[in-house]
Amino acid sequence: MSKIFLIIALICAGMPLQSRNSVSSQSVATLNSSYTPPVPATTPTPETKIKVSSNGKAAFKGVSFSYNQKVFGAVKAEKIAEYLWENEDMKPDSVEPEHRNFSFELPKSEFGKMYLAVYPLADFPRMYAVSKTYEEDMKEEIADLKKVLADKDFRVEGEIPFLRYYDASQSFQAKVKHFSFPDGEGILFLTHWSTESALISNRQMRYVFEGITTDKKYYVVAEMPVRTSFLPDESPDEFEGYKTEYLSTDCPDPDNIKPRYKNYISNIVKRMENLPDEKYRPGLKYFEEIISSLKIEQ
Repeated sequence: MSKIFLIIALICAGMPLQSRNSVSSQSVATLNSSYTPPVPATTPTPETKIKVSSNGKAAFKGVSFSYNQKVFGAVKAEKIAEYLWENEDMKPDSVEPEHRNFSFELPKSEFGKMYLAVYPLADFPRMYAVSKTYEEDMKEEIADLKKVLADKDFRVEGEIPFLRYYDASQSFQAKVKHFSFPDGEGILFLTHWSTESALISNRQMRYVFEGITTDKKYYVVAEMPVRTSFLPDESPDEFEGYKTEYLSTDCPDPDNIKPRYKNYISNIVKRMENLPDEKYRPGLKYFEEIISSLKIEQ
């Protein structure tokens, strides 16, 4: 799907800012002070019937999993009402089907707190029925995600398909691997969501899981903010020889920007690939333990 919102500065840097599916990446909580997502017409009321056992098993409306309470703290759950895209001239912020959402106490990043959500897969295209083109594009996006679940190296314009709407793009993917859960199959990967002309930092780093149940009824997505010791917590003006001025609209030496940026990203990805899972904070295994225990009964 063609991206309809481009960040001109990063185009100059040669990085693909948005994948084909601008309708398929929704922000959990964009914390940019200059941007406030629209409020859905019906604000959901958080459910209070979540069950959490003393050994860290959470259960809510047919979805259950085990998690490390010392790492993630408290967990809350709510059933969120669907939010249809009503005007194709507006960004599809908050557009998504009805779903069950779990949020964790883990400190949030720019894209909000850690979460795990379970959606009825077939409902995603209907959210974009105001535009037949976008409705068909979402069907194609789902098909492309299924291709990733068969081939972890499959990409669409350099990105792993992502069904929620984010006005952002994946700077890269690292530590990509197929990963199963009791009711289905999925993909795990580290990425950095790029929302503006900025260098890579911990602020927008996430460990992501996307999966589809064996019966094809549900789409599961979860994201955990992560940080590494070698990346700055906030976007720097310069990192290992690459400067933010290279991302400006007045790119110096534009012919060399694309290969230079590609090398900059490649070096970061290489270091992330070589960094042991336990050296990330939180350790990646704690997130994987949640996914491997995930059960969906209805």
